[in-house]
Amino acid sequence: MMLATCNGKGEYTNICNAEELSKIVSDTVKYYQSEAERYRLENKRLTEDAVQVVKGRYENKIKELEEKLSMSYGEFHSKKERSAYSDFRQKHMHDRATSKANGGREPYIIPIYTGIGCIKKVVCQICGESEDITDMEVW
Repeated sequence: MMLATCNGKGEYTNICNAEELSKIVSDTVKYYQSEAERYRLENKRLTEDAVQVVKGRYENKIKELEEKLSMSYGEFHSKKERSAYSDFRQKHMHDRATSKANGGREPYIIPIYTGIGCIKKVVCQICGESEDITDMEVW
């Protein structure tokens, strides 16, 4: 069986037989399916990249805001004090990890107010060791 098309003027032209047309349609469908899959994978990759970028920006923003918050409440007056506290806390992680009665407690800060400024001592709740973390340059 041959298929024909009309050019709009009443003239018919033979195109192909049904098997050839079926193959053309099948190949066209396969092509568009492969293109759709390619676009889906590209969209997935772009979405994952965008998520990583946004996640990185939010993580940086959260760290920045946490630092500003700790400074604004007077807990630390400088990055040097914050760093000293973090170092002290890191040194005493082994105490909290091995002690059964620690309850996951963080070292605490004891402010000692003087007429000039505030001295900060950090104390480990497990072993009782303390350290002066005051940054005298901010006085």
